[in-house]
Amino acid sequence: MAIDDVRVWRPAHESRVLLLAGRTQRYAIEPRGEYVFGLVTGQLMRSRRRGERRLVRPGQLVAWDPSQAHAGTAVDGRPWTSRVMIVEIADLAGLASDDETALPADVAFPQPVITDAQLAGRFARLHAALRTPSTRLGHDERLAEWLRAMLERAGAVRPQRTSISRGDDRGLRLAIDHLGDRLAYDVSLDELAAAAGIGKFRLIRLFRQRTGLPPHALQIAQRLRVARRRLEAGERIADVAAATGFADQSHLHRHFRRSLGFTPGEYRRRLASHS
Repeated sequence: MAIDDVRVWRPAHESRVLLLAGRTQRYAIEPRGEYVFGLVTGQLMRSRRRGERRLVRPGQLVAWDPSQAHAGTAVDGRPWTSRVMIVEIADLAGLASDDETALPADVAFPQPVITDAQLAGRFARLHAALRTPSTRLGHDERLAEWLRAMLERAGAVRPQRTSISRGDDRGLRLAIDHLGDRLAYDVSLDELAAAAGIGKFRLIRLFRQRTGLPPHALQIAQRLRVARRRLEAGERIADVAAATGFADQSHLHRHFRRSLGFTPGEYRRRLASHS
């Protein structure tokens, strides 16, 4: 985001969710397998996703899936206020679905702007609740209930998929674990396929089908998630870049800004301003 006054924080007990709140005039996000939910208040926002243009009015919710980059600008230069919740990849299914084998990136919101005062009110209360002390169970229940309501209300869809054998499913998970365990390494496709026990071209298709991302994009998404947590723990940006497999600090800077809209240094400052 290009930020006027936006705070960032991660709820207690909830490492899968990132919260933002404040005023801004524009933003641009290239999602790395993440869902962005938001409630616009105060002024209008003009949204853009690929060739789609929408006007988001105060009181409306937005639900952006990971399929495309999206951006927003103020109307007539008047900044809007928003509350935003980012759900990181591989977590939406765990929060809102009984199907533990499903990955979240196959859920799409074809109509991302939603007019539903009741659902918007529930989102506002959820966002506020995640700012206050609670048990992990309490937070999980609120998130699961709201996400389930959002999926049902927003007409979320899953694309038709060819059946995947148990061997393919196990191989895909082995491949994802292999990437996660080797964040700082330059893993080749041949190495990844060998770890999965699946041919490399089939493995690429499985990644796209089940996560919505090719292997290299999922690897970057994993690196960015870990980088966020290390920054939240106070580590130096250069150390974070080295530990998470980015070539250097500028490489981390570039991917971080594209995924979230601001730099690692800005991210830490926004976190500090909330604490």
